Amino acid sequence: MVPSGKKWIVGLDLGKRSEGALRFATWIVRHSQAGAERLVGIHVLEEAHLQAALRYHHLAEIEANAAQTANALIAQIGASDVIEIHVVEGTTAEKTLEHACAFHRGYALVIGRNAPRDSANPLRLGRVARRVLRSLDEPVMVVPPDLVEGGSGAVVLAASNDADAGAAAAFALDFATRFGRELVLAHVAPMPDHHSAQYVPVETLAKIRSEHQAAGERELEIWAQANGLDSHRRVVLQGGVTDQLVELAAKEHALAIVTGSRRLSLFERWLLASTGSELAAHAPCPVVVVPPTKR
Repeated sequence: MVPSGKKWIVGLDLGKRSEGALRFATWIVRHSQAGAERLVGIHVLEEAHLQAALRYHHLAEIEANAAQTANALIAQIGASDVIEIHVVEGTTAEKTLEHACAFHRGYALVIGRNAPRDSANPLRLGRVARRVLRSLDEPVMVVPPDLVEGGSGAVVLAASNDADAGAAAAFALDFATRFGRELVLAHVAPMPDHHSAQYVPVETLAKIRSEHQAAGERELEIWAQANGLDSHRRVVLQGGVTDQLVELAAKEHALAIVTGSRRLSLFERWLLASTGSELAAHAPCPVVVVPPTKR
């Protein structure tokens, strides 16, 4: 369990995008069974924006206005009693938030995403969210901006045999325990391309799916035992990883989805999709992306 007094760092851009993250972080503090959890709100005055504003205002004036706006947002959410606010200067928001997590010994960084849950906006993750998901050494929780409170259901763990899975499993178990929620282990079994579906009999396709389902169930059972999670409910799905996990989260009214991070390089991201980023962009609930180890 997380020691009493551990802090959640909340990245605040002071716009609508921050509201879901702030509401959910406040919900975490008020509903946790683990002790005195605290919130630290960080608003970053980025260097490029600050330089333009300093042509017309003193730094102290800009900082005071930002703090006033932050406190107004916190009062609107009803979180004034559970959060401390810091307005800080930094070269970039993502680097400054990374430093804030280290300085405050943050358990996780909570940030908002760009697009609401039912939005068709193709830009679903903002610049800061995309970059911290790539680089931060602590878990990153991405929250839809229109989320009001925690879901009523389970914590869904995206289980895999990747090297990132152990840290994600530990976080998911801790998070589920903290709120007295069921932990569901979800594994998406790989399926071969469907191009043969046009000429392979339906019965054969059904057998292939059944074989892959059985293989996925065996794989998940072995993984659960190896990670000390064999007592938890297991679900094996078939199809696209992101689509299936998003659908399961909606069906379960999930409190959150927890997944590992493969730490893809920029070049690898041109070639491969990041499951964590895809889930964070599209899930109806908060998504926690957990790095495998601290670098």
